[in-house]
Amino acid sequence: MPVDFYCWENYSAKKSGRQDYYLGGKSFGWFPLSLSVMATQLSAISFISAPAFVGIRQGGGLQWLSYEFGLPLAMIFLGVFLVPKLYKAGIVSIYEYLENRFNRSTRVLISIVFQISRSFGTGVMVYAVALILMSVLGIPFYQTILVIGVITLIYSYQGGMSAVVYGDMIQMIILVGGIVVSLFVGLDYLGGFHNFLAHLDPSRLNAVNFKDFGIGEGSGSAFGFFPMVIGGFFLYASYYGTDQSQVQRLLSAKNMKTARNTLLVNGLLRFPITLLYSIMGLVVGTFA
Repeated sequence: MPVDFYCWENYSAKKSGRQDYYLGGKSFGWFPLSLSVMATQLSAISFISAPAFVGIRQGGGLQWLSYEFGLPLAMIFLGVFLVPKLYKAGIVSIYEYLENRFNRSTRVLISIVFQISRSFGTGVMVYAVALILMSVLGIPFYQTILVIGVITLIYSYQGGMSAVVYGDMIQMIILVGGIVVSLFVGLDYLGGFHNFLAHLDPSRLNAVNFKDFGIGEGSGSAFGFFPMVIGGFFLYASYYGTDQSQVQRLLSAKNMKTARNTLLVNGLLRFPITLLYSIMGLVVGTFA
């Protein structure tokens, strides 16, 4: 009996330690988690590529927003079907769930695939940020890469999930604030809002295209409403529901209600934020 008690106590301590580091002790409310999830989703790539598509790309415009209509549907699906199962499983990663559901080899294989794919994805994001810092601050390219990597590595390693979540929260506030400031500065360069509307390409204001279903020989557009919504649903359902960077934040919620509220807030707030930097794209495109 004493041995069994010691083994259980040791296991509980290890499990508690893992949850403290990887899940922040499951102490987060919906507000910091929501900002953290959005900050993870909205990278430097989002703030460069989406405005460029909306304001500069030939055939672009606000039809980019059709993609976002699939997000609330994905959040509802995840909140009802997938996330409750993951949360109740008492795991710290999506890969631990795979091992429990299938076997260890499945966990190892998918973990390796994630690490490789995420390395490429993160590399592109860091590259984009480095280009911006290099052009704005005049810092050599390799130095910007080192600074970004070292700072991120240190605070993530030292603080665990708590440092990541609250760091993301601060970053999200800075990002949104930066968009608002840039928007006003851009409008000022254009001579005001009325001058912006006078020179804006009206075709870029078309946000939805119900005529093109995206299939068949008569489909001439790659951005029909229904293909965008369906594609957006599967993309966001897979990203928020199976990507470790997102699932880990949902598993860090203090209870299931908080996890659902985090999904709900993301489903509601991501669209206006996307609309905000899409309008910024229209301002940049008009100025260009």
